[in-house]
Order: sequence, then structure tokens, then C-alpha cells
Amino acid sequence: MNRKSILFICFCHFFCDVNTGSLPAMLPYLREAHGLSYSMTSGLMLANSSLSSVLQPLFGLWADRRPRLWYMPLGILTAGCCMAGAGLLSGYWAIFLAVMGSGIGAALFHPAAVRFANRVSGSSVGTGMSIFSVGGNTGFLLAPILAVALIHQFGLRGLGLLAPLAMLLAGYALYESARLAKSAQTASGRPKRKAAAPVSNDWRAFSRLTVNIVCRSIIMVCMRAFIPLYWIARFGQSEAQGALALTVFGGFGIAGNILGGMLADRFGYRKVIRLAHLAFLPMLALFPFVSSLAAAYVLLAALGFALFVPFSSLVVMGQRYLGGNVGFASGITLGLGMSIGGLAAPVLGRIADLWGLGMTFHTFTAFALAGTVMTFFLPPAPPFSAAGD
Repeated sequence: MNRKSILFICFCHFFCDVNTGSLPAMLPYLREAHGLSYSMTSGLMLANSSLSSVLQPLFGLWADRRPRLWYMPLGILTAGCCMAGAGLLSGYWAIFLAVMGSGIGAALFHPAAVRFANRVSGSSVGTGMSIFSVGGNTGFLLAPILAVALIHQFGLRGLGLLAPLAMLLAGYALYESARLAKSAQTASGRPKRKAAAPVSNDWRAFSRLTVNIVCRSIIMVCMRAFIPLYWIARFGQSEAQGALALTVFGGFGIAGNILGGMLADRFGYRKVIRLAHLAFLPMLALFPFVSSLAAAYVLLAALGFALFVPFSSLVVMGQRYLGGNVGFASGITLGLGMSIGGLAAPVLGRIADLWGLGMTFHTFTAFALAGTVMTFFLPPAPPFSAAGD
């Protein structure tokens, strides 16, 4: 494993997902500032994920056929500058387009970055993907804190500071990408190893995995959107307390991701995925019935932990099912998996408008049940092959 390269991509993943992770914490402020309904507010989650959901697999195929390291810097730049625009603009549709542009930037970044992380991980693909995933999850964790701090200090316009940050990181990423490309060109002059045997794609197994990922994505993305709103409506907390709840959810999610990678190395990917889903389902079903704020925090932490335990295992399983198209698999398992849930956000927002936010969490339980059932139909994944590189 090239540890320096893995840490570099982890660092880029962190800052890219800070932009996407800022949106849920921004929603209560945007709703108050512009008089938005729950449906309009959750529609911004749709804007962030609509084109992103469609484009990420396409960008993944593009990365498989024409790999270019500048995809990652451009994705970071677009994601950051557009999310900064969401705080500077005043019209709803202008904000809608800005957060949509940020989602497109994330769509460009993720498949290329995951493919690159896969290549520099060597024989330790699971470990490398865990490190890469932790970077993004940490970005989501710290994003609400950063967003709320900027808004409290400068108002919504304070989010404009995300733009120069994105420019600086994109410039550094471009420099590092060029350096790594030069190193790869130098290495290409060395004697080549024997080519790996061609690998086949198990599309049936990957389609089953995708159903599970879609169910998890709806829960993960929409919980991030509704947790701050739920803390305000259910427990009478402030926007800052809502952001704190989101941070607790994300923080324990990172811990679950790290432990999940270690458990997968020891017990296997499928077993970790199944057990994590079986633990998550009853806790999610119980959550809407909790009336104590302290108990809600404890259960929220446990939910974040269990939800993210199988995260890296799902990514690696997808890459092994589609060993010949690692970039496309990454676009689905990591890129699409992190955004497609936003497509369900307006529907769940409408449910909240009609029957309250508690009903949205009952809806999450139905998706969790479907995802859990699907884990028992996943076949063993073939050993990783470098052919997909």
C-alpha cells in the first residue's frame, strides 16, 4: 500500500464531503431565512443529489475508460464553490441550482477518487478503502460544526468562505496529482509484472447489492436531512442543538466505519454486512417512540454506529462483483450510494408536512427491513483482481 497516496486521497475526500455534509445543517437556517416549507427544504436535498445520482455511474465508466487525475481537483472545486453560492444567493431556485452544482462536483470526484484509492492500496484493498471512507465520513461529521459556526458568526453569507478553501485545496490536489502521475510514468519504464487474468462481472450479484445500497442511502441521506429538524420539532431544541445531534450521529458513524473494516478483515464482508443490518433494524424501529432527549441521543449514537459498520465492506464487495469495471462499481457503491437517497427526500418531506416528522422515521424502518432482507441474498464475492485497475 502507498500510504502517502492513500492519506492524500483521504484528505481530498474529507474536504469534498465537507461541502455535501454542510447542507443538512444549513437547511433549518435556509428554511427560516427564506420561509420554505418542509417539502421545499427537503427539495434542496433532491437538488444536491438528482443529477449527481445519475452522473456518478457515468463518471465512473468515464474514469474506467479514460482515467485522468484532474477529475478529482475539478470535482472539489465545483463542489465547494457551488455550496458557497447557496449561502450567498437569495432566490429559492438559484439556491436549488447552486446545491445541484455542488452535487455534480461530488459526482465527478467520487468515482475517480475511489478508483485511484483502489489502485494505490495494493493487496490491502479493504484497509485502503476503509481509510478513504473515513476521510469522507469525517468530512460529513465536521461539516455541520463548520457550517453552524460560519452562519452564527457571519450569517448565511459566511458559507462563501467555502469557495476560497475549495480553490486552495483544488490547487494543491492538482499539484499532488501531477506529481503522482509523474511517478507513475517513471514506474512504467520498469519491468512489468505478468498481466492478471481477465475477470468477469457478476451483474446479478451487483444488482442485489445495489438494492441494499439504495435502501441504506435513503435512510442515511434523509436522516442527515431530518435529524436537525426532528430535534427542533420533537424536543424543542435550537438549530445549534440540531447540528450537535447530527454530529453525534456522524461521529459514531466514523467509529462504526473503522471497526467495521477491522471486523470484515477478520470475519468476512458478508457476515459484517448482515449482522450490522440486523442490529440496526430494531433500533431504528424504536427511535420514533423515544420521548426522552437523553435516550434519543444514546439511540442516535447507536444508530450511527450500526449504519456505518458495513460501509467499506459494501464498497469492496461491489468492486469484487464488478472486477472489470471498478470505477463504475465505485460510482454506484460510494458515489451513488451517498446521494441517491436525496431523491426520496421530497417524498419524505411531504410525509412530514402531512403526518409529522415522526412518520418519516417509521418510513425509514420499512427501507431498513428491505435492505436487511437483501443482505441474505448476496453471494460470496470473488477474490480481488488487479484487472479492474
